[in-house]
Amino acid sequence: MGAGKNKAHRKKRISKHVLEADARKKQAQLESKLITAAEQEAGGISADAAVNNSQPDNAKGSTNKAKEKSLSTSSKTKDPEEAAAYLTLWNEDRNNKHKSNASSGSWKFNKNTQSWLLRHMYDSEKVKKTTHALLIDYICQGGDGTRSRVEEDAKRRAIRYKEWEKKQHGKVEGSGEEKKKEQEKKSNEDEEAWAVLSDHDKRKEYKRARKVLDAIKAVKEEAAGGGRAN
Repeated sequence: MGAGKNKAHRKKRISKHVLEADARKKQAQLESKLITAAEQEAGGISADAAVNNSQPDNAKGSTNKAKEKSLSTSSKTKDPEEAAAYLTLWNEDRNNKHKSNASSGSWKFNKNTQSWLLRHMYDSEKVKKTTHALLIDYICQGGDGTRSRVEEDAKRRAIRYKEWEKKQHGKVEGSGEEKKKEQEKKSNEDEEAWAVLSDHDKRKEYKRARKVLDAIKAVKEEAAGGGRAN
């Protein structure tokens, strides 16, 4: 009887060891699978990085330049309402200075917005009538350099319209040299754009140019009068 009990006890003990060994084996297999999966994933990431790094420098540069160009283009595009608000704030700030001799602090100079306004000041779709009137005041209150450039551009537009108007009224065509100059003008992008404008829009541009010239002339006369008074 004693020998039989010992034999049964040893059998239970062996079974326990076997179960524990199986459990350890399964755990090891599971860990092995997890490690393999992690290595494969890391290998995939490394492969992607290798592909990116294998791109030629000029290809990377082209991509970066394309992005920069896209950003640059979008930065040049401005909402006309935003530009109008810029001038409205400028006008409010100016009036506040006249009343209290202090800036309201709501307006700040923006070179990009100014450039956009000057570039489109004859486009009535982008710069409305009220905005254009404020822009003329803004130009007259600005620096001499900007005012001179705007004045020269306005003169060119006014003269261009008057020459076109003469031709519309049946004036004699110019000489061969004048025709050559006319062709050279038409090669200019601005001249090409102006050529396709309707008669009404040509007249509208001329009227804006005249307003600019008259306002700048008044500023010059006022400055000259002040100089004589002194």
